[in-house]
Amino acid sequence: MKTREKAVKEVKFRHGVLALGALAVVMFGCVVGLGSEPQIPLVIGCAIAGGIALYLGRTWEDVLDAMLKGINDSMEAVLILMCIGMLVGVWIQSGTVPTMIYYGLMVVTPELFLPIAFVVTLVVGVVLGSWGAAGTIGIAFLGIAAALNVPLGMAAGAIVAGAYVSEIISPLVDGPNLAAAIADCGVFALCKRFLVLCLVTCAGCTVVYLVIGMNLNLAGSADVSGQVASLLTALDANYNIGPVTLIPLAVMIVCIALKVPAIPSFLVAIAFGMLEACTLQGSDLSTVVEVANLGVVSSTGFAELDALLSNGGIQEMMSTISIVVLVMAFGGIMQHTHLMDALVDPIVSRLRRFAQLVTATVFSGALFNVLLPDQYPAITLSTQMYSKEFRRRGVENEVWGNIVNSSAGITSVLVPWNTCAVYMVTVLGVPCLAYAPYAFFCYLYPLVIIVAGMFFSRKLGWISRPEAVEPDAVAVREGCPDGVTAAQNA
Repeated sequence: MKTREKAVKEVKFRHGVLALGALAVVMFGCVVGLGSEPQIPLVIGCAIAGGIALYLGRTWEDVLDAMLKGINDSMEAVLILMCIGMLVGVWIQSGTVPTMIYYGLMVVTPELFLPIAFVVTLVVGVVLGSWGAAGTIGIAFLGIAAALNVPLGMAAGAIVAGAYVSEIISPLVDGPNLAAAIADCGVFALCKRFLVLCLVTCAGCTVVYLVIGMNLNLAGSADVSGQVASLLTALDANYNIGPVTLIPLAVMIVCIALKVPAIPSFLVAIAFGMLEACTLQGSDLSTVVEVANLGVVSSTGFAELDALLSNGGIQEMMSTISIVVLVMAFGGIMQHTHLMDALVDPIVSRLRRFAQLVTATVFSGALFNVLLPDQYPAITLSTQMYSKEFRRRGVENEVWGNIVNSSAGITSVLVPWNTCAVYMVTVLGVPCLAYAPYAFFCYLYPLVIIVAGMFFSRKLGWISRPEAVEPDAVAVREGCPDGVTAAQNA
């Protein structure tokens, strides 16, 4: 054992940069240049990082163990993602999601289109996730916007912004679950901790959309009324719509309020959805079970409705799960072979104040979304980069998990070559640079987090001890206790 330890070379900053830079180059080339999905670039990134670790004297058993440790950290998130897939499919079949869409469309008016599109997409996104919301209710709203003569860039911006609120506050969405898994905290705790800041930002965005909408000269409201009426009629004809179908949603909210763990909460909500699908919608049990696995394939004959409601199922989540597993394998190599420490320590040692750490974390998340054009690597690597420093300063896991997710989780959709933006452009048909200026939440919320970290971190309970605000990095490196200067120690 002694001989092997001596054979391991010192891990230096350049080694960490090489591993991360190589992944960035491969990801960018494959995702942007070749139009591929992120999985294969991540496999190549794991091979490169593993190769660097082997060069530094690690054994293959070390590298494999590091990957398995990283993957093991994501297992709860993987199980939750499967539960989310089941829940979405079952809630569509039970009428829960159709009822939410129905009530949302009932309040659309020309003058209030932008704020309503933002808020309704937000609500649907809490259940279906950002991509699910944009690909369903978002498409419907974009058709309404075209009939209203609302600039499509504005409309798509409001839709994208509303959809991505779910990446911060919804325990049913993969991004928060991944952030919670890596930060080692409950997903409900993560989503609740910054809820007030998120809702304040949403309220501000809604006011801005309202002001913009009230000053637009819109026409074609009669056509819009007809289009909305047709969609409402189709929903009413194919589902038993009513408040009782929202019981599964109410059950989920109660579980969150009672702090029931995530997986049992999902299973209870799924069970209520299955019951309502059988009793209220007339589905047989075999169909409901199949929907939980494969998702809903809507075949009402009404194209807009079928696009809205073909979603859900465990299998729908498998692509996301494969990305999460590969990202965590790469992160495991970086973390457990100390490549991440070598990369991060020289940077973090210069962050004297807590506000600087918050700002660096937010900007790093956005930078990762530019360099590693996918949301999951951005969340994973940002979390792993700064976790040690946040913990050293005594910051609670759900606090710094939220700080990471505030940028890494939502700025991806603003980068034209990121997979999230590519998806939005594909489903909405609006260029990223056309909708990005109006996706207010996606860049205002990270700024709110930075401002809160600068001026209100103590009042918000983000930090609890004086030395957490301004640690002496030199003292720490020289062996003094966390945040205690040499003078204080003396």
